[in-house]
Formats: sequence, structure tokens, C-alpha cells
Amino acid sequence: MGRLTARLLLAAALGLALLAPATPAFAFSGFGPSSADATYGASMTFRVELPGGAPDRLELLLRFTGSDGTLVAPVDASGYSAEYVWDAADRYVTPNTRIAYSWRATQGDSVQVSPEQTLLYDDDRPGLDWQSAVIGRATVHWYGGSEQQARRFGELSADGAARAETLLGHQMAGPVDIFVYDAREDFFGALGPGAREWFGAATFPDIRTIFMWLGAGSSDYLETTVVHEVTHVVFGDATDNPLHEPAKWLNEGLATWSEQESAAQQRAIVQAEADERGLLSFDAISYDFPFGARGSSLSYAMGTTMVDMLIAEHGRESIARLAAAFRDGASDAEALEAASGQPANALFGSFYDAFGADEPQPIEPAPILPSNVRKPGQGGQGPGASEQPGATPAPLPPANERQQGTPWVASLVVVGIVALAVGAWFFSRRRGSAA
Repeated sequence: MGRLTARLLLAAALGLALLAPATPAFAFSGFGPSSADATYGASMTFRVELPGGAPDRLELLLRFTGSDGTLVAPVDASGYSAEYVWDAADRYVTPNTRIAYSWRATQGDSVQVSPEQTLLYDDDRPGLDWQSAVIGRATVHWYGGSEQQARRFGELSADGAARAETLLGHQMAGPVDIFVYDAREDFFGALGPGAREWFGAATFPDIRTIFMWLGAGSSDYLETTVVHEVTHVVFGDATDNPLHEPAKWLNEGLATWSEQESAAQQRAIVQAEADERGLLSFDAISYDFPFGARGSSLSYAMGTTMVDMLIAEHGRESIARLAAAFRDGASDAEALEAASGQPANALFGSFYDAFGADEPQPIEPAPILPSNVRKPGQGGQGPGASEQPGATPAPLPPANERQQGTPWVASLVVVGIVALAVGAWFFSRRRGSAA
């Protein structure tokens, strides 16, 4: 290699070294357009443009309708855009839920949040060609040939809501959506993994949505059921408070009583169970009902009958007093006392006495026996190397370091070129001296 060639190569390499960036070629400068789309039962995808590049830290903020909290999802961003995918097949979300979303970027000591937008997660499965109509304060949705029945549900929901508002002394806070499903698999596909096989309808007060299945029973059953379900929505509005939800037996009992404004059928169920096997504790059915036909049926019946006894002995206005107490943050016991003027335990005692049943008593838990598990150091083989204290896998480099790998590689290449050029120049000098 001649001296001129070597010197030119060295000069070029040094020039590249001077031009090589010491910092990343991009830096966060704000948010560009953001968007979101969803396919029911599959995924929700959120995207944002980053015109100046990725920040030090990027997060997606999600607020689901009915929840006071915000879900913060870290996003590993690089380049000039970012994407977050919610696996809806693994993480169920009820259809007709609205999700408010925004992006939060941290760059050094600076924090920037993008404008909030909203995604509607709807049931868009193939074959569900939804049509809608507004009837009173309800929007009814149907597909196929279910229009007539859907419109009837809308009319009945208006009447049921008005009666519930009068009883609870509180106006419904907003409109409701009623989705009418023709096929069983469509209905249970909407309710998700928590649905029980005997469900014929379901209400989600937080998103003000009622799901109805036309195959659940006769027309009479369905018409009383839609009144039951809309009463749940009004009850949720009338008792809304930041502390807790009212007892389930009370919620379901009031909704069942509202179907016919009577508890005659349910009283007969309670009496038969009291005569044969005994009754349940109200505390035991405050959070959820037992699995199985007997436990579930008895829970509904006891709740309905207790509501009927409150109204019969303390007047319809007692239900409005009960709801007002819940809105003020009262416990179940305090709300029942506000409604009746009697301690809750006295009400429960009167209930069991009316059916000639013994009041259920708590079961003492069995003592926990001493452990017979052999601990390390008491004989036998100790923990393996990976189980020893202090054995920690090597962590990956921080995300911002991984994102900035391209400039580092470029610098390494330049250094290699410089070293090659210097070696070539030195070799040519030695050959020149030898000549």
C-alpha cells in the first residue's frame, strides 16, 4: 500500500470519527397522532407516533368505565412510534366498555401526557349485524330477526326504571344499553369466563349495560327479567358510594321483588327449606351466592322475602331511607337500621322466627397443626445453587440503553476503521524505510 493511499484512508477514518454522534440520533420532542382499535375477544391495540424519537420512559394510561383507578402499562418504545397490545383473549373485558387512554412520557425530569381519547370495546364478532333503536332512556341493540322483542324490552325497561326510581327515591343517573342475543353461544361469549350455566340475563351497572338471551325462557319470564335487570341499574345509582357495595342478597332481593312487587313465591321456597334443611346466614350471602341450584335459589328467595318484610312492616319509604344511608357511606347493618329503626341483628332474628328456623351460627375453624415440612439444615439435601440466597440472574440492560444501540455500533465500526488505517500507514512506513 502506498504512502498516499494510507494517508488518505487515515484522513477519511479520522473524519468519520469526528462526525460519529456521541449521543443518540433522536430525542423525544412530543407526541404525534395516537389511535386505538379492537377486535372483540382477540385484542385491543393502542398506537402513538413519536416524531422526535422515544423518550426515556413511555407508559400507556388506561381508565375503564366504572373504575376509579388508572392502569399504567409500561411500553418498550424505540424509533419513532410505539404500540401496546392488550390480549383480550386472556384478559377478559365486558363488551360495551369504554376505555379512556392517554400516553405519558418521561424525559429526564420532564413529564408529558398526551390528550385523552376513548376506545369503545364492542361485540363485533362476525355474524352479529347489530341494529339499534332508542326507546325512552334505553338504547336497545339486536341482530337477526329480534327487533320486535328488543323493542318490547325497551318499553318494559322504561316502566321498570320509573317504578324503581319511585321506590328508591332516586333518579337513574343516565341511559342504559340493552343487548339482545338470539343464540346461546353468542350470549355466553359476551359474558366471559365468570358466567354460570343458568344465567339468562346479566347486568353490569358500572357500564350501564344489560345482556338478554332470548332462549332463556318464555316471553313472560323474559319480560319480568328485563324489569329485574333495569332495577339493578337504578339500585346501583341510588346506593353509589366510594366505600363498598351493598349486600348481594339485598340487591338481588330488591330486583326480584320489583318483578311482581311481591314475594309470595319466594316465601314458599324459604318456608320449605326452613322445614327441611334450615336457612342460610345473611352474612354468608352478602358477597356472593353459593354454587348449585339449591343454594342459589334459596339466596334469591331469602333476599326477596326480607325486602318484602321491610316494606310490609316499615313502609315503602323504608327502601328510600336505606338507599340514602348507603349513599352516605353506611355499612349494611347501619343502612338496615336507618331503614327500619331496628338493629340489623334484630331484623335477622325476626326473619328466622317468622319461619320457625334456628338462626345459623358461625362454625369454629379447626386449629392449624404444626408443620411437618423439613427445613434446610435439618437433614436431607440443601437448596441447589439457583436457590441459594444471593443467586440472581443477570439483568438485561435498561430499556433506554437497548434503544440507543445503533449509535454505539456505529462508533465501534469507526474505531475499527481507524485502527485498520493506522496499521496500514505504519506498515507502509516500514516498507518505505526498508526500500
